[in-house]
Amino acid sequence: MRNPAISILFFITWICIVPAEGQEMLGTTLGNYAGINSVQLNPSAMHNSKQYLDIQITGLDVFLQNNYLYQDKKDYSFWHFFQLDYEYPTHAEKYGTEERYFYAITDGRNKNVYLNLRVNGPGAMLIWDRHAFGLTTALRASVSATQVPQNIANFMYLGLNYLPQHNINYIINQKFGAAGVAWGEIGLSYAYMLYQQRYDRISIGASVKRLLGLAGGYMSVHKMDYVVPDDSTMIVNNMEANYGFSLPLNYDNNEFIKGDWVKGGGFGFDVGVTYTHTLQGAYKQYIRRPCELRYEDYLYRIGVALVDIGRIRFKTNAVDYAIDNRSSYWWDVDQLDFESISRFMDTISYRFYGNNTATYRDNKVDIWLPSAFSMQCDLHYLGPWYLNASLIYGFRLSETGIRRPAQISVTPRYETDWFEASLPLSLYDWSLPRIGLAVRFYGLTIGTEKLGQFFHFQDFTGMDLYFTLKIPIEKGSCGPRGPRGCPGMDKAPSVKKKKKS
Repeated sequence: MRNPAISILFFITWICIVPAEGQEMLGTTLGNYAGINSVQLNPSAMHNSKQYLDIQITGLDVFLQNNYLYQDKKDYSFWHFFQLDYEYPTHAEKYGTEERYFYAITDGRNKNVYLNLRVNGPGAMLIWDRHAFGLTTALRASVSATQVPQNIANFMYLGLNYLPQHNINYIINQKFGAAGVAWGEIGLSYAYMLYQQRYDRISIGASVKRLLGLAGGYMSVHKMDYVVPDDSTMIVNNMEANYGFSLPLNYDNNEFIKGDWVKGGGFGFDVGVTYTHTLQGAYKQYIRRPCELRYEDYLYRIGVALVDIGRIRFKTNAVDYAIDNRSSYWWDVDQLDFESISRFMDTISYRFYGNNTATYRDNKVDIWLPSAFSMQCDLHYLGPWYLNASLIYGFRLSETGIRRPAQISVTPRYETDWFEASLPLSLYDWSLPRIGLAVRFYGLTIGTEKLGQFFHFQDFTGMDLYFTLKIPIEKGSCGPRGPRGCPGMDKAPSVKKKKKS
């Protein structure tokens, strides 16, 4: 039987779980019409845009992937998510009496979960000569569970009545855990064309983001030695763990707290550089208005960046706990019933220390963003045909951080001003191959990096879907200006010298 006490003792895997950033929104961040969306992978990429002005209205990015729970392909249909009265099929477990929606993958591998939600608000990008400016707003949420041992995952989902794991002394010396955070984000980006000689261009860029924390939590287990003799008893021989959270709840009665939405704050940073090899040699553009800037075509370009470097510190309604190499004996676990989160935390402390407050450490919690190294290489193959190769390598700056899985992708695309189609071929977390599709009609882009989710080819283990709606205004689109049109000339106007007397 599942019980909240057991789940907390193992780890808080499902903190802030919500229907979840398509991992990287490749269809909206890589092309020459990416505009303001390009700063999500590299802030210096704004100079690559074919627009001088890009106004974002809204956007949505939903992503979920795990390697533990799945829905059988014969029961799954993507369109069921849009049927409000649809009843999802359930199945009975071999052990216990509960009916479950998902099957468990019991292959012995450590389990990982990554969920991400991004709702883009209004934003804009403006390029003026060598300078580019960007403004972004978003609501974001991320959750990750990392390197969770199979036996822990089984007890969490299938319950303590999972007989195949009874009376086995599990000694876990590896770190595992989970973290989740939901926040609002306001970002300012700037890019500068640092070098421009002959066929070479180098631009640098940075973003500063103000982070407004709405909720967050984590649990990190350093080691654990335990036995489950039966479905109502758990013996913890030794455990070392840290956990904490800040939630919009009254911990004494579990009621939702209205009004005070922001529980913490912090800053996030992105930095990047892009090298471009153009098709034509360098020339100076003399412009008086941003719209006069001419687009320079390229043969290839290479960019590298660090993104989402930062953290949110929660100080409101925040609590942090630790269990330091302690043992505990939990009997009649299936009979435990907690009236509140505070009562639950007190019981955990008492069972390990004999004191209700001994596990308490601090009244603040730091949750770090899903940081990553990003690398992009874009080749202009012929006419409207392009080929992009990208690497996103996630890393954690703290055990209280979100782990962003790695992704390698190769994306051929067809690109014009009114229409664009791309086909991302990616390898997710070094192991899962995926095929995607993204289509743009002027300022509307709809895409996915997991095309198989719309069919019944395989079991359902996650989903990916995104769209963005923008108003793009291209470079050189000022319209006529006198008899010569836009004055963005290829060279400086000639100056006649006066004759010497």
